[in-house]
Amino acid sequence: MRNTLQSLADHIGAHRDEQREEHERDRARQRLIIATLMGAATLWTAVDAGRQGAWPGTTVVVTALLAAYALATLVYTHAVLRRGAPGLAWQYGFMVMDSVVTVLALVGAPEILASFYSLLMVQIVRCGMRYGERSLWLAWGAAVLAAGAVLPFSAFWRGDSGLLHSFAVMMVIIPVLFGPLVRTLHRSAGALRDAAGADALTGLGNRRTLTTQLHAARERSVRDQTMLAVMLFDLDNFKRVNDTLGHGAGDRLLAAVADVLRAGSRPGDAIARLGGDEFVVLLHGLPVTTGVALARDRATQLVLQIGAAAQALAPGLAVSASAGVHCWTGSPGGCSSRSRPAGRERPADPGRPCDVRMQACRQGPGGDHHPAGGGHAGDGPPAHAARRGAGRHCCGGCHAARPLSGTARASRS
Repeated sequence: MRNTLQSLADHIGAHRDEQREEHERDRARQRLIIATLMGAATLWTAVDAGRQGAWPGTTVVVTALLAAYALATLVYTHAVLRRGAPGLAWQYGFMVMDSVVTVLALVGAPEILASFYSLLMVQIVRCGMRYGERSLWLAWGAAVLAAGAVLPFSAFWRGDSGLLHSFAVMMVIIPVLFGPLVRTLHRSAGALRDAAGADALTGLGNRRTLTTQLHAARERSVRDQTMLAVMLFDLDNFKRVNDTLGHGAGDRLLAAVADVLRAGSRPGDAIARLGGDEFVVLLHGLPVTTGVALARDRATQLVLQIGAAAQALAPGLAVSASAGVHCWTGSPGGCSSRSRPAGRERPADPGRPCDVRMQACRQGPGGDHHPAGGGHAGDGPPAHAARRGAGRHCCGGCHAARPLSGTARASRS
């Protein structure tokens, strides 16, 4: 059963939305307002009927359900969302409950709320506009099932055939008219996001995309207690390519570097071009005990592969690559969704720690550097490696998780 629900959630895909937490907070605020108003309407209907000596059981039950719904919304808003991204059960559960509870309110207080049945359409369409067409179908299906289950038992709705027919027409219009519209809007929005977050030359992510990915990776590192490595690469003597062979050759070399980084990265690793000849790779989910060594080895391999690609495209120009590596481990009390909610305090320069270490590496034997072809900290690059144009990489230490806007200083061996 659990696997089936997980497969259904993966098919709908609402939990993968980049703005999921922002959308959920907005929906929670609206949900609380709507639940309060509908609860007040059903409570008024029940009290008014009680004054006349008849307490309608349906209205009393719906009032109790709306109260429970409002209470769940309060818990969701002030407890769940404050800890970060909500679980799948909360998100998809409320997608279904929003529609079901609205239909129940139309039955519980029909004299007051029946004229506002179009609110159900607004809720369904807004859900689709946030999370896509499949989310619209989920909310719509829940509303149809709820309406089919309770409206036939309402004397008010059975007695007003015109109102019932208009409600049925509305439910047909939602998927027929708004479904294609939501699909088109999401495709357009996705294309705009891709264009805004991608580097035009290489097709990699840009600095904006990297900042978002780094934030998510840090949160995941804290949650899963794993290591995150940030590797910054740039090309040495790249200006020679532009000056000697032209900017077209420089562009081809940058595209080749991007291809090398793609081929040498795992599925799910984030790759971005910061600008010029600087590239960043995020390695997430590394073991805490061996993550530094794995990141060092990966940087060494990529530096050598980039150097080989540079020699093939710009022979004789001594173009090589250098890399800086900075690692974090997720630890309690560090960067967590509880201490810093999503959407706040974005890092100003994701590659800054790596850049500092890489520059120290370039200064020579006094820096904490490792030649690309091997060696130990404090060793200078072998002469044969320099002649081949091979670059160097510089591995920083592994640091306990700290807020992204700060500087991690708690060193680990």
